Amino acid sequence: MLQQIAFIPQHQFHVLINFKDDERIVAVLPNEAGRFRVVDQGKVIAEVDLDDSKHNVVCCQGKLEDNILAQLEYQIIHHYENHYA
Repeated sequence: MLQQIAFIPQHQFHVLINFKDDERIVAVLPNEAGRFRVVDQGKVIAEVDLDDSKHNVVCCQGKLEDNILAQLEYQIIHHYENHYA
């Protein structure tokens, strides 16, 4: 049986994303498998995976424009570089 790994609300962090018409703060909830759930105004807008070296997004579920995905990738990597350095 496949076991799902839960997202950890206690480890969430927030990032500022420049959407087409405005800037908003979104919540990013990690899980232990390297997947991140992105929540904007109470709605899950995407789930992204980072590769093992945490240098780029390798998978995305959700419909995000390339520039938004690039911002998320940068913000997630930046968070972990500063938080765990």
